[in-house]
Amino acid sequence: MQFFERVFNESDIILTEGAFVERLKSEYKLPLDEDLNHAGLLYSHPETLESLYRQYIDVGQKHLLPLMLMTPTRKLNAESHKRSKYHQKDIVADSCSFLNTIRDSYGSYSQKIMLGGFMGCKGDAYSSKDALGTEEARKFHQFQCHQFQKQSVDFLFAGIMPEIHEATGMALAMAETGIPYIISFMIRKDGCLLDGTSISDAIALIDDAVETPPVCYMTNCVHPANLRQALQSDRNYNRPELKRFKGIQANASALSPEELNNCGILKQDDFGAMINEMQNLYDTYKLKIFGGCCGTNDVFLNDLASVLENNR
Repeated sequence: MQFFERVFNESDIILTEGAFVERLKSEYKLPLDEDLNHAGLLYSHPETLESLYRQYIDVGQKHLLPLMLMTPTRKLNAESHKRSKYHQKDIVADSCSFLNTIRDSYGSYSQKIMLGGFMGCKGDAYSSKDALGTEEARKFHQFQCHQFQKQSVDFLFAGIMPEIHEATGMALAMAETGIPYIISFMIRKDGCLLDGTSISDAIALIDDAVETPPVCYMTNCVHPANLRQALQSDRNYNRPELKRFKGIQANASALSPEELNNCGILKQDDFGAMINEMQNLYDTYKLKIFGGCCGTNDVFLNDLASVLENNR
């Protein structure tokens, strides 16, 4: 059993990151690369990027909880790499080296830090309109999967996947590496991915399609109240596949994916109410991976860790 799988199986609670992109834009006023998003900061503002990673690691260390960290590479793929001004850089290798150096500075706590290669859909994560077909997606995402295979990462993570066919192709490409991986969906409160596939059906379809299934499934960039409604929906309620659904990186806004995508200002709901919802998800659905997405920060992650620790 690999390191990530062992920690996953042995842990009741695993933390993961809070927001990066929105914080870098709103707090630090940094322009992000149009092709790579915050991966470009590895070269232009590495100290700022490092400070955010350390904020989240410090929360995990304070509570002595396992922590999943991920490379800043969700928008990186073979095409965006070629278009970018950093096309001559080995961005995957540099990202992994960057995070491994940070992890190694944490002494004994470094053994609780798991590093993941972060990947995403080719197109818009907030729409299923132009998603790749299954075989097309497998071939497209193979290149980056194989890049991560050459590096020191503990898991692969497919984030904000809005559509079942590209998510399945991504899973097939990830499974080929032999590295443990997670598929994380973009969902609506009706219990479905953006293409109308229910969470339960999506899990069943991917598990049936791959020889080595994901370690688990989760969601990111979704408000916890919306996830609660999604899991309670008629299409998911009491479905056995939900036992495979294990985490959330919470968006601080309860707006729909379409509303969030077209919103010019950052929305942020009450952290306390969000954390109460996440505690309910832990109690009711036995979720174990908890973190934040847009609108969250290290304060949110620390408060979340405190509540989950005290109430488990």
